[in-house]
Amino acid sequence: MSDFTRSRFEIGETAVTIAADAEHQSHAIDAIITARSCVKRHIANDPFFLTTFEPHECGRDASDIVRRMCAASRTVGVGPMAAVAGAIAQAGLEAMIGNGCRHGWIDNGGDIALILEQPVTVEVYCEPDALEAFALEVDTLGEILGVCSSSGRLGHSISLGDSDVSVAIADSAVLADAAATAIGNCARGKDDLVECFRPVKGVNGFVGGLVVLDGDVSMYGRVPRLVGVEHSSCLVTSHSAMSDMFEGECHPHITRRVMN
Repeated sequence: MSDFTRSRFEIGETAVTIAADAEHQSHAIDAIITARSCVKRHIANDPFFLTTFEPHECGRDASDIVRRMCAASRTVGVGPMAAVAGAIAQAGLEAMIGNGCRHGWIDNGGDIALILEQPVTVEVYCEPDALEAFALEVDTLGEILGVCSSSGRLGHSISLGDSDVSVAIADSAVLADAAATAIGNCARGKDDLVECFRPVKGVNGFVGGLVVLDGDVSMYGRVPRLVGVEHSSCLVTSHSAMSDMFEGECHPHITRRVMN
C-alpha cells in the first residue's frame, strides 16, 4: 500500500472521503456518479420513494442500488432513503474491489463502507466541542463491512429519535445505514436504550450496534472494542457547503490505521 492516499470528492449533496491506493479511486468516483444518477432517476419517476419513512416497493425495473436500498430498509422497517448514503459508499467500494483493491474505505458523510487488510480505528464523534472521543477498533479483515451512523440531535440525519448517536455495523453499508436509522428512531429516551435494538434483532447480516444518549451507552450484538482517541477533526467528511465543517456533525469516521 505504498500509494495509499485519502482524497475528497463532492457531487451534488454527496461528499465522500475515498481512502485506497490511488489507482483504485477513479473507479470509486465513476461508481458514485452512476449510483447517484440511478437514485435521482428513480426519484423523478417515483417521488414517494424520496419522502416515505416506511418500507417501499421499488418495482421490477429499478436499478440495483435502488433495489438494495428498498431491501435493506424493508428488513429494519424504515424508508429507502435511510440507506442512500451507505448504498452510494458501498457502490464505490465495490468498484474499487473490482479493480483489485484489498484495503480501503469510502466515508460518505459518516456512513462508511470498508474492506481491510489491517485493523483501523473508527472514531465515533458526537460532541462538537470535545477534544476527545471514543473509537471502534475494527479488525474484520478481508470482508466488506459497513459502519454507519444516525443522530437525533446533530448532523443532517433525519431521525425520529433523540440519540446523540446511533451506530450500526453490518456486512454491507446499505444495511448498516438503514439499521443505524432504525435503531436511532427507537432511542427517544433512556428507557429505550435496550428496546431500541428491536428492529435489528435476528436480521441477517447485522453485526452489532451502539447508542449514546445523554452520556449513557447501550450496545447490542458484536461491537468492536471501544478505545479513547483524540478527536481528529481534519478527517471528518463534511460537505464544503457547510459554514462550519464540524458544526452539527455526529458520525463515525476513520481516524488512523492501527499498525501492529
